[in-house]
Amino acid sequence: EGQKFFEVGSVAVSPNNKLMTFSTDNMGRRIYNIQFKNLETGEILQDQIANTTGKAVWANDNEHIFYIRKDKNLRAFQVFMHQLGTDSSQDVLVFHEEDDTFDVNIFKSKSLEYIFISSSSTISDEQRFIPADDVLAEWKIVQPRMDDLEYSVEHFEDEFYIITNADIATNFKIVKTKVATPEMKNWEDVIPHRKDVLLEGFEIFRNYLVLEERKEGLLQIKIIDNQTNTFHYLPFSDPTYTAYIGLNLEFDTEKLRYGYTSLTKPNSTFEYNMKEKTTELLKQQEVLGGKFLPENYVSERIWAPSRDGKSKVPISLVYHKDTKKSA
Repeated sequence: EGQKFFEVGSVAVSPNNKLMTFSTDNMGRRIYNIQFKNLETGEILQDQIANTTGKAVWANDNEHIFYIRKDKNLRAFQVFMHQLGTDSSQDVLVFHEEDDTFDVNIFKSKSLEYIFISSSSTISDEQRFIPADDVLAEWKIVQPRMDDLEYSVEHFEDEFYIITNADIATNFKIVKTKVATPEMKNWEDVIPHRKDVLLEGFEIFRNYLVLEERKEGLLQIKIIDNQTNTFHYLPFSDPTYTAYIGLNLEFDTEKLRYGYTSLTKPNSTFEYNMKEKTTELLKQQEVLGGKFLPENYVSERIWAPSRDGKSKVPISLVYHKDTKKSA
């Protein structure tokens, strides 16, 4: 109230669900102040941290958070550690990115066992980590940065799963390595590189590995059952569509949340049971302007030859079912 501009950046709840960080920007420059709230009493604590990206990651002790500061050009470049109940002037600098072509991010593994700092440029990545239970541990680099080497890490049991373009994997692949020996020389292929499939991302669950694969322009969601070593794809009935894996914070679950929309179906959020292979619609965007019936429309995907005749170009069509197509 009384502000010309106000935005809430992000919130983060402590592992014991008793505290929450929240960040606010009242200038419109995406420079956020982080504050703390006691979720049991509703009290706003005295701790305040200025000039941040707004994101905070809790250590498992419920007393420390990690956050990022920006430089004068608004580049995310430093990671600090703050101890609850202390002044932010006492915060500890744990990482400084000196290369101004790299930006810094922080995240916690889905298993909640590790905290990562990532440094990324357009075509290069470097990630380092500590156990989330030990804020005083030495940060260990997964693989030192190299030109044209991109990678991103997730944790599973005693291994890291990594999506990367290493070894000229232009469409990316997934490798794994022991947490104790994370360097590239120890990487083993899990999902090899394929020339006709672009691997856009993956999601790890206790019993499943879920892949986002793009083939012939369409995204497919592949579910691999780690217990039976079998796989299947989510069934998408439309010939042309957009799909994506949603926010899946739970590690020990059989449910996958994903989004889907097509030329005949509004944007929808679904929950898929990976064991039972059943789908539940959670939310669907309302179509304004009158009653919309998807069954009244037909969509098609046709192919046209390119000018050089060496490839085919996909064309998506949608029309009312009563429309007469010209010959």
